[in-house]
Amino acid sequence: MDNFRIPDLYIPVPAALNPELQEAAAAAEAWLDEFGLVPTEEARRHVQRTRVDRLTAWLCPNAEQEALTLITQWNAWLFQLDDQFDDDPVRGYQPERWREAFGPLFAVFDGTVAAGRLARSLADLWRRTTAVRSSAWQRRFIPHLLWYFDSYRADMIHREEGRVPGLQQYLAHRRASFAFDAVLDLMEIGTGVDLSDQLHANPAFADMREAVIYANACINDLYSLPKELAHDYAFNAVTVICHHHRCSLQEAVERVAVMQAGYVQRILDLEQVLPERLTRSGLADDVDEALLCVRDFHALTAGNVAWSKETGRYAEIETEPTYLADLFIP
Repeated sequence: MDNFRIPDLYIPVPAALNPELQEAAAAAEAWLDEFGLVPTEEARRHVQRTRVDRLTAWLCPNAEQEALTLITQWNAWLFQLDDQFDDDPVRGYQPERWREAFGPLFAVFDGTVAAGRLARSLADLWRRTTAVRSSAWQRRFIPHLLWYFDSYRADMIHREEGRVPGLQQYLAHRRASFAFDAVLDLMEIGTGVDLSDQLHANPAFADMREAVIYANACINDLYSLPKELAHDYAFNAVTVICHHHRCSLQEAVERVAVMQAGYVQRILDLEQVLPERLTRSGLADDVDEALLCVRDFHALTAGNVAWSKETGRYAEIETEPTYLADLFIP
């Protein structure tokens, strides 16, 4: 594996850890056990070194305990799902198995719960989430999550064909595969807001969300690169740039760091004009909640870097994972 160094990233706001971490971590561990999502000791060790509890506490430093617990469980579920494909050398390369795997997950949102562990645990998360979220929020969240599910099919097809997408094609796909549209929806629970459809449709606020998503996707691509190189996984901005520009890995890493800084600067620029633009659009009553989200956008971006530096998910790499267990079965 080529050596590379991640430059200092542009993070204008310091990271902060939610003080409710310990309680949320204990509840998440119990929930994973309840639904059989860590069926082996190897799987448990993998979850423990990933530290999704700390990830969520970094991403949501201002969330109250109940909200932090729910979001931690959602993030734990998303990681368990991700490992079923990204780390599985068989399932991740078989597009024909996508419908078999994801059909029961799609069905949860139609009220049908299959016997598989991922489907049953998703149904539990959805039941508890709908109890605290408006119908408007639910209408936004479902397409975001299903878009993420669908991204695995594109991943499988690219893997099967051995194609490396161009950067713009990759970025369009990365927004779906990163799941951050859905994650930012969940972050609203931690922020304590239930935003209007009108605010979400406002161009300035929508552009800011997009910049947050891509800034954090760049962070993830940089820190997950060793794992993805070990697994010969081409869906990473660094490897895409390296392939198409025929540059060194270090040069590609530095280009992605520049991209990340550009997205963060976009967030800062939009923050300066957001109140005025919302007011001019007749959304003066939404300004305070929008600015609470902006506060937490900065916090989660800083927190993503803090977690990426400490997690064992990208540092302790198994080229032939021993921690995988089929979570689609009962």
